[in-house]
Amino acid sequence: MSSGPAGAYRFMRRIHVVGAGVIGLACALRLQQEGHHVVLIDRHGPGEMTSRGNAASIAWTDVAPMASRGIWRKVPGWLLDPLGPLAVRPSYALKLLPWMLRFSRASLPDRLKRSVMGKAAINKRALPAWERLWQASGTGHHVFLKGCLEVYDSHNHVTHARKGWKEQRHHGIEVEESNGDQIRELEPDLSASVVGGALVPGWVTVDEPHALCVSLATAFEQDGGKILKASVSRLRSEGERVVLHLENGEQILSDHAIVACGAWSKTLAAQMGDHVPLESERGYNTTFSDPNVSLEHAVMLPGLGFAVSQLSTGLRIGGAVEFGGLMLGANWKRADAMASQAARLLPKLNQENGIRWMGHRPSMPDTLPVIGHSRHSDRVTYAFGHGHHGLTQAAITAELVRDLIHDKRPEIDCTLYSAQRF
Repeated sequence: MSSGPAGAYRFMRRIHVVGAGVIGLACALRLQQEGHHVVLIDRHGPGEMTSRGNAASIAWTDVAPMASRGIWRKVPGWLLDPLGPLAVRPSYALKLLPWMLRFSRASLPDRLKRSVMGKAAINKRALPAWERLWQASGTGHHVFLKGCLEVYDSHNHVTHARKGWKEQRHHGIEVEESNGDQIRELEPDLSASVVGGALVPGWVTVDEPHALCVSLATAFEQDGGKILKASVSRLRSEGERVVLHLENGEQILSDHAIVACGAWSKTLAAQMGDHVPLESERGYNTTFSDPNVSLEHAVMLPGLGFAVSQLSTGLRIGGAVEFGGLMLGANWKRADAMASQAARLLPKLNQENGIRWMGHRPSMPDTLPVIGHSRHSDRVTYAFGHGHHGLTQAAITAELVRDLIHDKRPEIDCTLYSAQRF
C-alpha cells in the first residue's frame, strides 16, 4: 500500500469512481492513498463540468439549509421575477412539483433541525479534511485564507441576518458584525449603498476552481491513477463484483464503484434501487478578466442571491438558483442581471470581456448530500447531491467514503446522508 498503516486492510481493491468533478477527484485520491487501484471515469474530463464554474470558496462556515425557516414567504416574490434569486422555467414547473413539496417539508421545525445538524457536522470537518488532502496531493498553493464579507444594502436585511449569525456562533464560527463604513475600510471598491453586514474570517478561497481540479487530477495520475474518458450508462451488482456498462458497449468489472457524477447521478442510483429526489439547481456566473476592481475577501450578497469572488483569472460574479432540468438551454439574461446588480455595489466594475457560464448543482431538498452505500449492494457507494457545497465538502466526503468502504465507523453518523432517508 502506498500509505496508511501496513496491513490495515485485507486486500487492495480495484475501484472505479464515476465522475471526475471535485467530489470524484477527492474520493479517487483518498482511496488511492489507502493503496487501492483507482480508475476515474468521466465523459468530459477532470473538473470540466459543474466544478469548473463554482464560486471558489470552502464555505465551511455555512450551517443554514436552503429550506430554512420562513423561506416560503420569500419564494412567491422570487418566482414572479424571472431574473431573481430563484426561478423555475415554466416548462419545467410541473416536473419540479414533487421536489418542491419535499423542499417545503424540509423547512418544518423537526426536519430543519436535522438538516442543520447534518450540514454543521460535515462542514465542521470540511476544512481539516481539505488540509490533509492538500498536503498529501501537494495542491495547497491554490488556497488562501482571506475571509468572507456578507454585505447588505438594507438595514432590515441586516436585522434579519443576525439570526443566522447567532446560529453560526452557536456552532463555534466567528462572525464579526460590521457597519457600512467598516466594510468599506476592508473593501474600498464597495459603494455607499452597503449599509452593513458581517466579516467571517474563517472562510477559505481557492484561486481558480478548475485549476485546483487539474492539479488534483495530475497528482492522481502521477501516483499511478488512471482517468478514462467515457460515459457510464448502467450499473449492476453481480456477486462480488460491480459491472459498469459504458455507452460504447464496453463492460468493466470492478470490486467497488463510487457514484460521484453530481446532477447526473440520479439514473445510476435508481438502477441500484434508490430513487433519490435529486434535481439540477442551475447556477450562472460571469468572470471578468479585467474588472477594474480588486477584492481582498469573498463577498456574499444573500439578499440578491449571488456572490463575488476574486480569482486568479478575474472577478467572478455568480450564484442564483434556477430549476429547469438538465436539458433546457441557458437563460443568459440571468447572468447579465447579476452582473448589473453587482455593478451597483461595485461602481468601478468594468463589464467588458466577461465570460458567461451555466452549470448544474446537484440539489437535494433537505440540502444534505447523499453519502452511503446503495440499497442493493454495499459495493456501490454514493457521493453526490452536495448542492452549493461540492467544493466545500469534497475532502470530508472522500474520507467518509473511505471509511464506509473499509467497514469502519465514520466520525459522522452517515445515516443523515443515506439515500434511504427519503
